[in-house]
Amino acid sequence: MGGKDLDKIILVFCSLVSCIISVNILFQFMNERYTKVSGNKWLYKFLPTGCILFITGVNALMIPLLNMAVHVLLFGMLTCFLYSGGKGINRIVEVEALYIVIAISESLGMLLLDFLLKATGRIPDSPEILKSMETAFSKIAVLFLYYVVYSRLWKKTELRTKKQYFLYFIMFLYSIVNILMLTTISDRENLVILMVCVGSIIFCNMYMLYFIKFSDERNIYKLKVEMMEQQEKLQYGNYKIQMEKYTEAMRIIHDVDKYVKHMETLYRERLMEEAIVYTDQISDRLKGLLPTKFTDNPILNCLLSEKKKEAEVLGIQFEVKNFTGEVNFMRAIDITTLFGNLIDNAMTAAKCTEEKYVGVSVNMLNEMVSIRVDNSVKQEIPIKNGEIWNKGIGILNIERCVETYTGSIIYSYRNGILCCDIILNRPENE
Repeated sequence: MGGKDLDKIILVFCSLVSCIISVNILFQFMNERYTKVSGNKWLYKFLPTGCILFITGVNALMIPLLNMAVHVLLFGMLTCFLYSGGKGINRIVEVEALYIVIAISESLGMLLLDFLLKATGRIPDSPEILKSMETAFSKIAVLFLYYVVYSRLWKKTELRTKKQYFLYFIMFLYSIVNILMLTTISDRENLVILMVCVGSIIFCNMYMLYFIKFSDERNIYKLKVEMMEQQEKLQYGNYKIQMEKYTEAMRIIHDVDKYVKHMETLYRERLMEEAIVYTDQISDRLKGLLPTKFTDNPILNCLLSEKKKEAEVLGIQFEVKNFTGEVNFMRAIDITTLFGNLIDNAMTAAKCTEEKYVGVSVNMLNEMVSIRVDNSVKQEIPIKNGEIWNKGIGILNIERCVETYTGSIIYSYRNGILCCDIILNRPENE
């Protein structure tokens, strides 16, 4: 087999690899973002393979305009007839826009490889081999940009740490080194080895990035479970408090006849002072069962009353002020989650300070409700653009509740006081 034949073989191979990457990304995007119309699962399994073979055959003609037209028409029809979700024209525009972004990313990858080859003086003699290496490297660039950057634009719930981004960076550097090392075997006698190495590098990177993607999704589901567990813990705590009050109320009701008879005896024997003392004792016992009325919402009243008692035990100055707003439009579980987490976080921070201060207020702001919880802190809290950097499960649950009512949350710090300001929108049917 001649040298030109080998060059064409590796060029076709890299074209096939290129199609596999592009088609898989486009189908992955459509499967995640839209709903499948057909219930035939085999159709969606074999369709990518058919598209890969068809587009590879078109690419073999080496006509760029034809290649672009086939991509646009093919995926435009697929997203229009085999998927649903939103307007058809919007789906087509999104898919075609992603295809254009992939093409631009490929060009950037080629430019980067050309720069590196010139800088290291490792430019292959064969134009076909150089073209193949550019295609391979451009696909690696597309993979990294898609999984690390582009997918974040429509899947903002993904959780990633600095370590994960560092791992992405190391993998990309490793791929660059591997591609540059391939130039040492890029002669006509080793084209088959080059072809195998290029394919291995690309598919290993694709597998690793796909594995990290599943790891990201696992972290999301794990976080959701932890959020639900924390929410259940708050609900159970509130239920336990109410059960204790109910038990105490039953005891008082059980003994109410004894209390009345004893008071009658005291008055009949004209022991007025003893009767007054006895009445005050019963009154104090009953007061413990009734929550302080801060708002028109009984659930919030119970929660604030219990938190105030906890604060007194911890020696925290707990102030409920400016309660002119109402929260009856909120679900009971959201009231418990939002105010429970806000006050718990505030008390946890405040008990470690000398001032030991926590303040809560709810006000009306036009058609919206403004909530403020501020507390003393031991040291300055890192805040960027109104957000706290280090977020625990409690804060994430707070943010979820705020999003439920299309609201906003802003943190600020000043003179040893951390302030959390929340704006909630009342539903239109309220």
